[in-house]
Amino acid sequence: MSTERTNLLFTDLFGPSKKKRSPLLETLAQNTLFSGLTRRELRYLSQFVYERSYQPGEPVFRQDERGIGMYLIAKGKVTIRARGHKKDHVVTHLGAGSFFGELALVDPEHLRSAEVIAAEASLLIGFFKPDLMDIVERKPEMGARILMALSKVLGGRLIETTERLTELQKLQEKTGGNE
Repeated sequence: MSTERTNLLFTDLFGPSKKKRSPLLETLAQNTLFSGLTRRELRYLSQFVYERSYQPGEPVFRQDERGIGMYLIAKGKVTIRARGHKKDHVVTHLGAGSFFGELALVDPEHLRSAEVIAAEASLLIGFFKPDLMDIVERKPEMGARILMALSKVLGGRLIETTERLTELQKLQEKTGGNE
């Protein structure tokens, strides 16, 4: 065996990895819900998620539809709109790294409270309740970490919503309810 071949073998085994990291795994690892998972768990999770491309103006889901899962934005942007009494209201715009629809993972009767439309060409990663339940059953420790992270996110969003409603109420009281 030549020295050149041995060095090549040594480099391949112990040198820096030239293998590209999976964009899907990187997206999952950077998400709040999954950031506490190991690389092995992320690879396992990747078997349960679904990637889908959306074109500008294409709905991801509509308000009042039954929700079965959440979406992570790998690339692109979406607009979240809610039907109001007289017109639709833009709730927010979300970009890569954000996620939405997570309440559907824990509420079996959940109806979507808003619609989500792709604002530009977007790649979304869907994660659905039946798959979460499968993970909880097969890998309970991993499932518990995901559910704890989900609880933290939902709690944080509830606190933020309560704070905003309180601010609106104070503003309404200040202006005599004319706003």
